Amino acid sequence: MLSSVVTFREEIEVSAYREALAAAKKTGVSHCTDAQLMAIFCESSIQILCGAVSPELMWDGAQKMELTTFELAQLAKTDPRAAADLMWS
Repeated sequence: MLSSVVTFREEIEVSAYREALAAAKKTGVSHCTDAQLMAIFCESSIQILCGAVSPELMWDGAQKMELTTFELAQLAKTDPRAAADLMWS
């Protein structure tokens, strides 16, 4: 019995969050866009401030609501529950 081996090339889709995070780490915080700054914020501080389960979901929710990084930080400071709810929007 002959068997053929088929190789599939799986393309890995890089999310906008991962792209923003990588760009922010490459350029540095002082030279990044607001979306990139928010990715760094979600990757680090937001988890402590409001118990975010997923930094990527938090970033996606904040981007959908068109929040700036400053607005997200203020929301996390004043209403951590509302900020955490962004993950499910």
